[in-house]
Amino acid sequence: MHVPQGMAYSSLADVPPVYGMYSSFFSSTIYMFFGTSRHISIGVFAVASLMVGATLIRLAPDPDDRFGNSTSPIGDVDPLVITSSLAFIVGVIQIVFGALRLGFLTTYLCDPLVSGFTTGSAAHVLVSQLNKVLGVKLPRHEGAGMLIMMIRDLVYSVPLANVTTVLISVFGILFLDLGRTHVNSRVKRFSPVPPPLELILVIIGVIVSVALNLNENYHVSIVNTIPRGFPLPSLPNISLAPHLISDGIAIAVICYMFVMSMGKLFARKHKYRTDATQEFYAVGIMSIASSFFPVFPVGASLSRSSVCEMSGANTQFYTVFSSVLLLTVILFLGPFLEPLPMCILACIVIVSLKGLFLQVTELPRYWRISKYDFAIWLVACLTTVFTDVTKGLVISLAFALFTIVLREQWPQFSAIQVDEAASKHVPEGVSVLKFESPLHFANVTFFMDRINEVISTARIEVA
Repeated sequence: MHVPQGMAYSSLADVPPVYGMYSSFFSSTIYMFFGTSRHISIGVFAVASLMVGATLIRLAPDPDDRFGNSTSPIGDVDPLVITSSLAFIVGVIQIVFGALRLGFLTTYLCDPLVSGFTTGSAAHVLVSQLNKVLGVKLPRHEGAGMLIMMIRDLVYSVPLANVTTVLISVFGILFLDLGRTHVNSRVKRFSPVPPPLELILVIIGVIVSVALNLNENYHVSIVNTIPRGFPLPSLPNISLAPHLISDGIAIAVICYMFVMSMGKLFARKHKYRTDATQEFYAVGIMSIASSFFPVFPVGASLSRSSVCEMSGANTQFYTVFSSVLLLTVILFLGPFLEPLPMCILACIVIVSLKGLFLQVTELPRYWRISKYDFAIWLVACLTTVFTDVTKGLVISLAFALFTIVLREQWPQFSAIQVDEAASKHVPEGVSVLKFESPLHFANVTFFMDRINEVISTARIEVA
């Protein structure tokens, strides 16, 4: 799965497909020596790739800008220099957080926040891939309302859509979705490992593209050049740090959050423990070490991790096999993937979002459990949709912290109903009350007001 997903998620990061494979190869190989989780699969994933792409839109000028007004605060810098420097900054931040033992801060990234944020991010990912499904080139946007502007451009470009590209995309989406829904369930009867549908689709796409010469005969966009081997290592551009630090903090937190949440998930299932501080060091070291090559920040992928776990992997040693496969593709097989239609990669990304969008079904449960959790989910999702992923994360985190203040200042206050057996031990005229918070200066007035209400009500009932 590293090969097709590495190529597919590179488009979210706005870099050529081969650099997703570089990112997955170096990061997963290095994490194997330092990580404490036995099952997670380190590599490119949608949310981090999207955040990297947002950074490039802000800093790297668009060479295809139709209006000729693309500007950059850092001048004409190679986008790959920006991404590798960003990976270095992310790694430094993660190591600093580890040294300060700040792993506990991820507890404030509660489940409703993560669910709402990833759902909103999925909307950005989906819309960013639709131009490849239509086979059209669109201008880039950034900032608040960027999603609305992208949808507007997509609507205007529908008459210009490449029919062949659209048909290939429809086939690719149906192939992956129906395969996951129907084929995987049948294969599970015979094998715990699902078939590599993404890789099969990539092979089909390459064969059809070569047989029909889709690029020249039907003007279907293809991957084009994939060089053999690795580029020479180079030092990250540290002078870009002032322009990357804010994005770096957000990406560092998100990558670590995905690594830890999935690590804890599999650790609970298989009864072992992960070390939060060591994980900070592990992801930081892998980001810094890999940043000497043209890569971008990565994290953990749930789909790949689940496949590894189902295949019976119990240590990170399984990474050796996936790394060897990636190495083989990078060194020898890369040019064979050059005819692959770009819309096939878009299909892989789009179908992978299904689980994220289905998180909307959690809203009724959050409403029943806690209105605060319900509000956190909505704020996280909507702010991410209507601003961008970085601002959405900051706003939703600030709102989640604000709800903690609200819960402390106006906690639940209720009278406990005592059953007949226990009532014998409760003196007459005494009520048992429950105050769901420690008593402190912020809620003492609220506490006294509610106590006085209970006393007044009791007096009226006695009278």
